[in-house]
Amino acid sequence: MLLASWNINSVRIRLEILNSWIKKRNPEIFFLQEIKCETINFPYDFFKKLGYESYVCGQKGRNGVAIIVKKNIIEKEDIINIDNLNIDGQARFIEYYSKKLGIYFCNIYAPNGNPLSNHEKFNFKIKWYDSLKEYLSKYIKKEKKIIIAGDFNVLENERDVKDFDNWSEDALGKLIIRKKFRKILGLGFTNIVRQYYEPGKIFSFWDYQKAAWQRNYGLLIDHILCSPNLLESIISFGSDHEMRGKERPSDHIPIWMEFN
Repeated sequence: MLLASWNINSVRIRLEILNSWIKKRNPEIFFLQEIKCETINFPYDFFKKLGYESYVCGQKGRNGVAIIVKKNIIEKEDIINIDNLNIDGQARFIEYYSKKLGIYFCNIYAPNGNPLSNHEKFNFKIKWYDSLKEYLSKYIKKEKKIIIAGDFNVLENERDVKDFDNWSEDALGKLIIRKKFRKILGLGFTNIVRQYYEPGKIFSFWDYQKAAWQRNYGLLIDHILCSPNLLESIISFGSDHEMRGKERPSDHIPIWMEFN
């Protein structure tokens, strides 16, 4: 079974690239972030024709997350939750519980927090991370199986960007945010990318500006985290690097994990 996560940066203008990627990768479940549309305007029919159901928490013009699930996985008892962590009306969280798999799937789009001069934005990011940790801790205490993935907007390791000194005072590299992310890992989660790649060997985001893609000036800010009771089921992890080089691409690439 394959799970993927992709900050798609406006879903309705990426349908062509999504179509080619889905046909190539054929994921059972995938998460999208920054869909940038209201829930009612999500392209449900596009995914339905490809054999998927879509669960969406949208917001007009910004943010927004969706979980896309193959129809043969879905059961009536499955649960969708969009009521937690969407603080101040910002659509940044959606959760899907699969009875068939016995797993909670959480898709998140963490606040960026920039510019630091805007204290309200950065403080909101801190508040949001604290809320995420509190929410996830309840699952860990109950030994639930949980996968959380998405755009965390954090540089966990200094080598997750080529020149960290230029990012240490950015909202992605600020020490307090890196510590917040590590506290989530400290609950018992494993960051799956670290099981397969050394820091600095993989990136997930290249800005549209300053020829970042052409210079391979990337950042690793997208992650898949798993609870301890799922680790033995992990088969592989990877990313689809070539999607960043497509016509009209997202500035992120899909990351994925195969598991039993």
